[in-house]
Amino acid sequence: MKDHQRDKLNMYVLVKDFLLASTTITGRWNAFAALFASFVDYVAEIFRVSGLQKDDKTGVTKSKSQLRKLLIDQIVDISVKCIAYATVAEDNEFLSLIKFAKGALQKMADADLVKTAGTFHANVLPKLALVADYDLVQAELDELLTLTSDYIAIYTKPKGNIKETAQLTAKVNTIFALADKVLVKIDAMIQSAQKKEPAFVAEYNSKRIIIKTPSRTRAFLMTVLNDATGEPLAKAKVMIKAVSGPDLAKIVKRTGLQGNITKDILTDGGYDYEVEYNGCVKETGTFFVNNGVTTKVVVRLKKSE
Repeated sequence: MKDHQRDKLNMYVLVKDFLLASTTITGRWNAFAALFASFVDYVAEIFRVSGLQKDDKTGVTKSKSQLRKLLIDQIVDISVKCIAYATVAEDNEFLSLIKFAKGALQKMADADLVKTAGTFHANVLPKLALVADYDLVQAELDELLTLTSDYIAIYTKPKGNIKETAQLTAKVNTIFALADKVLVKIDAMIQSAQKKEPAFVAEYNSKRIIIKTPSRTRAFLMTVLNDATGEPLAKAKVMIKAVSGPDLAKIVKRTGLQGNITKDILTDGGYDYEVEYNGCVKETGTFFVNNGVTTKVVVRLKKSE
């Protein structure tokens, strides 16, 4: 839903609530009840559809791009450790299987990258105990599988998501048009009461104005740091879940190069979080989101004993 539609929806809600409280006046019109019921239904449907609607396809594209980068970085990180072992051990056969240039991975098609990641994992796993001397741990291989699985899930979806987004956008536009059509009829009824109920009409007209809301403030910013050094931790896994309310879906994100994750829109209220990073103790906590204020959380992860 676009910003001007959000502004119009705010107006709809103000009008709806005002008219609900004015039944002693609106009850004089026989046709009002049916029109108002339709209007209320349209408002409810806009809320329902907009809850499913994504603002645009860029969220999918951005997520895919970020996930692809994480997958490639994970392959490269593991490859560097494997190369060190293979070089010292003069294991040329293994070296040929696990040596990857980042540039070559970046040029791969989605399907090829996924296939490469799977083959790479299969080749490295039998040598895990040997490469452990070069700081390779099972958790890194597990993370490689997780990233591969997540990437498969998202790179096969964008076209379908774009189509679904377009359908939802068209649907919400249609509902707004229907609500406006009904509201024009309600306007005519209200204005007819100007002489008998001037205060009522004036109050209605004040609610009927579309007020442009200020730019939305980013709801949440978390920074994950190494407790010992203060350096940002990239690719830390952050899980966020509302403590209560209608939306209890778990949000899972990875920190960027500066150790940050952001969320532009979160419903006001309390949230629990978990932060995990290879070789560190998992941290949990709670934060609160208040409308118009950016909630900032700093998490410092300590190394596992």
